[in-house]
Order: sequence, then structure tokens, then C-alpha cells
Amino acid sequence: MMETQPHPDLPEVRIYTEQNIRDNTLDDAQLAIRCPLDNGRLFHSSTPLRYGVGQLDNLPTELVMQVLVFTDVPSLTRFRRVNRHARELVDSIPQYAAIIRHCPNIIRAIVSLQADAYDCETLYTTLTTSRCSTCERFGDHLYLITCRRVCYFCFTQRLEYFPLTIGRASRFFPPNGTQQPASATNRQRLRAANPPSVLSLPGRYCYGLTDRGGNLVRKRLQLFDRQAVDQDLAGILLPTVDKAAREPLRFMTIITAPRLFDFGLQVDWGYFCAGCRYETKKTWYFRIKYTREEMLEHVAKHGPIKETPGIPGRFMHVS
Repeated sequence: MMETQPHPDLPEVRIYTEQNIRDNTLDDAQLAIRCPLDNGRLFHSSTPLRYGVGQLDNLPTELVMQVLVFTDVPSLTRFRRVNRHARELVDSIPQYAAIIRHCPNIIRAIVSLQADAYDCETLYTTLTTSRCSTCERFGDHLYLITCRRVCYFCFTQRLEYFPLTIGRASRFFPPNGTQQPASATNRQRLRAANPPSVLSLPGRYCYGLTDRGGNLVRKRLQLFDRQAVDQDLAGILLPTVDKAAREPLRFMTIITAPRLFDFGLQVDWGYFCAGCRYETKKTWYFRIKYTREEMLEHVAKHGPIKETPGIPGRFMHVS
């Protein structure tokens, strides 16, 4: 049975933070094993630095940090591995430090997927927002191809979060007789256009009730952002089959994301309402996640949460 807990600002409001449904997103991809990070590794500060960072040593530290924060995360992580000086420079970037402190799995996922279409500053700025980029709900996930906040409903239903495999994406780049030689293949034209893409991880993806649930994908796939390839999302190659919540491609680029606030010092992972756990109404749906402030507004609108008479452990809104 899923355990509920009191809301941190209102003890009588019952909430829970995780569903007992396994969605098989990147949260379930064993990222800590696949991409271990050495952040937090201790070094004696009294030990002098033996190596510098090349020509960057000639620049003021503040300028170097400005350059680094606008570097994509995979490149930033590679630079960090150069030597101890490079590691200390990266670790001293406030935006990077806040993300590593509160949600290191997001860094692990971005590095593992080689998601290089945006920089560290863009990632941090996105994490300081709360709204889904395509609706008004709390966007408790990140779509990692283009770093967009998204809620469960949007990433399982909207077309822009259904990425394209390289085979399907290349079909949007037929010969046009002007920009590429006629001998160039569709895939060559696709690579020349270089739309945002990632390299997925093998594993199980999409809804499942057990550890063995979801669809098993045995190899890495290059996945392209559909909207970057087909900007109006109404091209001739619309998907003939879209299984929505059971479509594994929709889950391969998704990870849970908190909201960072107070200059990255605090974090809000969001809450599910215990009173809505068994509801399927559009405005009370059990999948909707709320920030701290939204949860208080939700309870004020729909009534306090009380335990259902005769059913221990089950809660409901009462007016």
C-alpha cells in the first residue's frame, strides 16, 4: 500500500510523492550505475594544482565560468574530466552545482543520451520554472531532446513529444535540387540539417505494473525532435500508430524534474493529492502533480482531505 504523508505547510492535508505505477522513463534506467559521477569527491585543498586548463588560464575566472555555463552539458562534463583545475572550475558554477546537488540524475541522463542541443544555463533556467510548456499544469518531467518542461498528460498524448527515429526523420528530407547534391541520401541531408537529437539507452520503457513491465528495447536509437524536423507537426508522415501511454518512444527521453527556487538552494519535487488518488475526473485526476502552493490551492477549491469512512488508508475530498 502506498504511504501518504502530511503536507509540509499544512499537516492535515494528505499527499504522496510517488505513484505505485511504474512508468519506465529514464528514472528507471539505472542511471547511477550507467553514468556514475564523481561529484562530491574530496581532495585536499592544501595540495597545489599541478596542471592548468591551457589558454583558458589567461582569462579571468569569472569570464571562464560565463563561457562554461553556456556550454552544453555533455561537453561541460568532458571538460570537467580534464584535470582537477577543470573540475573545480565546473563545480564552482552556481547553476551546475545546484543541479548536481538536487537532481544529479538529470545530468546523468543528459550525458548518457548525449543531449547537446542546449547549454547548462538553459537547463537551470528551465528547472526554475514550474509550468508545462504546452499546458497550465505543473510540468514534473523534462523532455530531454530540447529541454522542455512537460506533464504526464502532454508527453503521452501530444505529437511534439513523440520523437522520430532516424529512418522516419530522414523521410522529411527528400532531394530538393538546390541545397544538397542529388547524390546525397535522405540521411545525409538529415545530418546536414542537424536537428536536435539524442541517443537512447537500451531498456524497458512505458507503463508497466512490475519490474518486467514495459517494452524492451535492446539497442540504442537515435531519436530526433519531431517539431524540429516537421515544424507544423502536420506533415505527410504523421504516425500511423501511436500507443500514447504504451508508446516506448515517448518515454525514452523523459525524466522526472523538480522545481528549483531560492537561487537553487531549495527544491520542490511536487505532490500528488491523496484525496484524488482514486479519481479520474479531468480536474481531479490522480496523475496530476502539484507544487506546494498549488496543493494548498487545490485543497481550498475542492475541500479538505479526510479518510474514507470504513476504508482505512483511503482518502477523499469532503465539502
